[in-house]
Amino acid sequence: MSRLVPRFRTIADLVEATDEVREGVVRGLAEYVGLAARMREFEDEFSAQVLHAAQQLHEVIGRRKHLEAELERIRARIDRGGYGSAGEIEDDVRAVLDAARADEADADAAAGAPGDAEEPGDATGDGLDEAARKRILRDFKRIVLPSVHADTSDTSFSDFDVAYSAYRARDFVLMEALVLQYRGPVGTAEADGRTITREQAEARLGEYRAAAWRLDDRLRALRREITQDERDHPEQTRERMRERNEQIRRAIDAEAERVQLLRRRLETLAGSARDEDGAGL
Repeated sequence: MSRLVPRFRTIADLVEATDEVREGVVRGLAEYVGLAARMREFEDEFSAQVLHAAQQLHEVIGRRKHLEAELERIRARIDRGGYGSAGEIEDDVRAVLDAARADEADADAAAGAPGDAEEPGDATGDGLDEAARKRILRDFKRIVLPSVHADTSDTSFSDFDVAYSAYRARDFVLMEALVLQYRGPVGTAEADGRTITREQAEARLGEYRAAAWRLDDRLRALRREITQDERDHPEQTRERMRERNEQIRRAIDAEAERVQLLRRRLETLAGSARDEDGAGL
């Protein structure tokens, strides 16, 4: 059974209903901004505590496996008499160790380098046509940007950051919600003082409801992305990430010790060949 749309008796009733929708949008926008900020915080911490450490572990394991393979290769070549002199063994070992040091230096430099700056995006999948996007962009520039910019307002930087991030990403769902927020309560008159018609009031209510539905869809999607533990037990979630970081760090230390041992074995191999002055080659 389809839901019946209430019939508003007066333009004032339409205005009141529109303001109620707007208030819901403002509340939803505040929840969305708060959840998005928390999710970014967890993503950043997960990247620093787990992903970055796991990448380091992967790299040091790769260096260890490479040195193991090179050590076995050089030993096998010695066993079959593949070197003409001790100097050749030393040169081969030196080349392996130099390449390993260069690879490690490159990895350290990459770890310390700043990441690529986020490029402006263009959010899609919002169900808006080109005309609606142009309208939202025009209203955003006219209403929101002057309301949050430091030169034209006294709002906090966090408010500016939310608005500018939505603008930079061309996130029209959030941009539209911000337009409704900063436009303020609606009235029965246009900006030029003319009283709006019933058709205009009905169209505005429909526009606000559509904006509210789009924001609700976005908010539901965000709620699905953030886990219950992240939402309800943030400190326990952070503690688990710190514990995982400690586990990975211990594994990195163990692998690094094995890498150093392999380097010493390679150096010993070259030194033994030099001491023997090529004997047995």
